[in-house]
Amino acid sequence: MHRFRCHLFSAAMLAAALCAHSTFASQSPAHSDTSSSQKSSRSHSKPSASSAASSDTESAAPASRLDTRMKLGDGRQLWHPTRRQIGVAFAPGSGEETPTEQLHFTVDRAKLRAYFNRIRPYVRRAPHNAKVVVAERSSSDMGEAQVPAKIVPGYDGAVLDTDAAVDLVQKTLQSSPSTTHIVLPLKVKAAKATTASLQGINARIGYFVTHFNPGEVGRTVTVRRAIDLIDGTVVKPGEVFSINQAVGERTAERGFGMGHVFVDGKMEKQLGGGMCQVATTLFNAAMLADLKIVERHQHVRTVPYAPPGRDATVYWGQKDFKLANNTDAPLFISYRTTRTHAIVSLFGKATPGRKVVLVDHSRRLGERHYTGVFYRVVYEPDGAVQKDKPFYSAYKWTPALDFSH
Repeated sequence: MHRFRCHLFSAAMLAAALCAHSTFASQSPAHSDTSSSQKSSRSHSKPSASSAASSDTESAAPASRLDTRMKLGDGRQLWHPTRRQIGVAFAPGSGEETPTEQLHFTVDRAKLRAYFNRIRPYVRRAPHNAKVVVAERSSSDMGEAQVPAKIVPGYDGAVLDTDAAVDLVQKTLQSSPSTTHIVLPLKVKAAKATTASLQGINARIGYFVTHFNPGEVGRTVTVRRAIDLIDGTVVKPGEVFSINQAVGERTAERGFGMGHVFVDGKMEKQLGGGMCQVATTLFNAAMLADLKIVERHQHVRTVPYAPPGRDATVYWGQKDFKLANNTDAPLFISYRTTRTHAIVSLFGKATPGRKVVLVDHSRRLGERHYTGVFYRVVYEPDGAVQKDKPFYSAYKWTPALDFSH
C-alpha cells in the first residue's frame, strides 16, 4: 500500500504561501514563449504550443491590451503569443483606455513574419502515402501463395503559408481588433499514393527475397537507396514500370555507392554496382505475379543471389528491366531491406483458385559455362493450364570475371 502524509498549515502560513505564489505569477506571464531570463540560453527552443483539442482556460486579465494572448492554430496545435510578441501596437489615437469599438491596431509585418518563421518548422507535416500490407501474417507463409491484403490509408502533408499568414493576421487585427483566435493558412503537400488510387487491390500476388552481404558497404548503399526509391510505387492498369526511370541515374550526389559491375569482359567497381540485384528480385516477384515482362537482360556470368536464368541486369543508359501491369487493378510495389536481405512484395487483384508455379532448369557445360531456362506455369480455376514462353540464358566467361578476383 502507498502511504500518504498530510501537512497541516495554520491560517497565517497558508495566507503567506498564497501571497508568495501570487507575487511570482505576476512576474512570470503564463505560457510565455521564452522568459527574459531564459531567452539568451534558449534562443532556439520551440515556441510554446498546446493541442488544438485541449480546453482553453482564461488566465487573469493582462496588464496591457498588448499582452493579451492570441490563439493561432494550425488544426493540431494552438500557439499563444501576446499581441506585442507578434508586432501588434496601438494605432495613433488608440490606447489602453480606448473603448473596444473604437480600438485600432497596427502590425509590424517584419516582427510578425519573424514569429511565423520560428514556429514554421513545427507546423511542417510530411505527407504519408497510402500503402498495402498483408492482412494477417502467418508463420507458414513462404511467399508463394496469394494472401489477403489490406490498404493502410495515408494523409496529406502541410506547411505554414507564411506570406498568407502575415496578410491574414494583419487584415484580421486591423478590421476586428478584438479577435484573438485565428486559423493559420497552410500549403497542402498531397500524398502521392491515396486510398482511392489503390482500390481494387485485395492480395499479395508476388513475393521474392534475395540475400546480400552488408560487408560490401558501397554495394549495400546502392541496394538500399534504389529500393527506397522504388518502394511505394503504384503502377496503373496498362502502365509499364521501368527500373531505370524509377531509380534514375546512379550518382554519388544522389546517394549511390560503389560496387562491382561486369564491363567488357572484366569486373570493376562503379557507382551503382548492386542495381542488378534490385532488378533480379523484382523480376522473380513479377514472374510469380504473372505480370508481363517487357524487358529483361541476363548477366554475362552467373550471380550468387539467383539461380541461372533467373537473374536480370540493368545498366544506366543501356539496359533496363521493365514490367507491364497487364491486370485490371493497380499494382503496388512494396520493397524493403533487412540487414542482409532484399524483399519485394507485389500487391494487386487476386483471382480465386488461380495458381502460378515458377520453373527453372540449369546445366553446367564447363568450368565457366552454364545455361538456364526459366518460365512459369499458370493453373486457371477452370482447369486450363498455360505455359509461358521461357527465358533462355547462356553464361560463359573468362577468369577475369571470377569473384575471387
